Amino acid sequence: MRYSSNSLMIARTTDRGRGMTLVELMVSLVILMVVLGAVYSILNLQQTKSVQVTRTTVLQTDAQVAFTLLKWDILLAGMGYPYEDQDAFQLANAGSDATLKAVGLGFEMSHSQWSYLLDNVDGGTLPVRRWDDNLANFQIGDTLIIMNEVRRPLYEGLIITGIDTFTFYDPIWNNEVPGLLLNISENIGARAGLIVFRRNAATYFGGLTYTLTNDTLMRGTEALLTNVEAIQFRYGLDTDNDGIIDNWSNANNPLFNPMYARKWAVRFTVVIASDIITGYQAPEDSILIETDPAPYYLVLTPDMKRRKRAILSSIIYPQNLQPGEGL
Repeated sequence: MRYSSNSLMIARTTDRGRGMTLVELMVSLVILMVVLGAVYSILNLQQTKSVQVTRTTVLQTDAQVAFTLLKWDILLAGMGYPYEDQDAFQLANAGSDATLKAVGLGFEMSHSQWSYLLDNVDGGTLPVRRWDDNLANFQIGDTLIIMNEVRRPLYEGLIITGIDTFTFYDPIWNNEVPGLLLNISENIGARAGLIVFRRNAATYFGGLTYTLTNDTLMRGTEALLTNVEAIQFRYGLDTDNDGIIDNWSNANNPLFNPMYARKWAVRFTVVIASDIITGYQAPEDSILIETDPAPYYLVLTPDMKRRKRAILSSIIYPQNLQPGEGL
């Protein structure tokens, strides 16, 4: 059989122009959608994980900063405050709020100058050690307190009316010590070596109160940390001075009975949550916050279960809350 050249050309043209059928196109689209869906799922999962890691890192950083500041405040509670005054550390609302009283607290320490007497006081002049950092020294108009060895205030409400510099010769160490001569508002008599504080009236008498308000930890009138779900304070008593807390309490103003060796400790626990994290679901319905003196569980609501949280706890033995030696 013979074919003409025209017939061959038509056949070749028809084979070359044949496209995809509708079925083939639909199968291709389905495969493409499956591949794109898998890629999107992987990217979305990675994005979610990245957000979770970022928020958890920020949560941990904020928590550690606030935790450190709170530890410093508690550690310095009662500094320059007479030990027999039993309200240098007060608890309220079953330990969720705490009030600290001291000359200086935490990061305000730089604003609470102190020094020690170099020599016996002569009338209305206090010879004290002068520091190299001028910001650490006293200023005219400061109100002073002189404390004895067991933190009882010998004199309160002393006003600095004038300041001179001098050099004191220390016969014990056989060297010269830079000093300040503080002219004060009244004549007193005291021996050398006692501690002189500049009184910070706001924290010395009124105290600084930590409260939890609407998920915000307030330090006085300032917000210290947000997204705080719970905070607990405890007083602890170490009756035999072995470093093990024998009895925890939430009672206000625990008595400072110096008849036996013991140490007071303050324990605090802070629960800090992140913002809501998409795709995260906490497996538990509650979290154990305290075990002593009684178990305390934080019950998680559906909204709380979508947040990650950090639980930080510490036990501190504030030296200024301990009874003085020999009392």
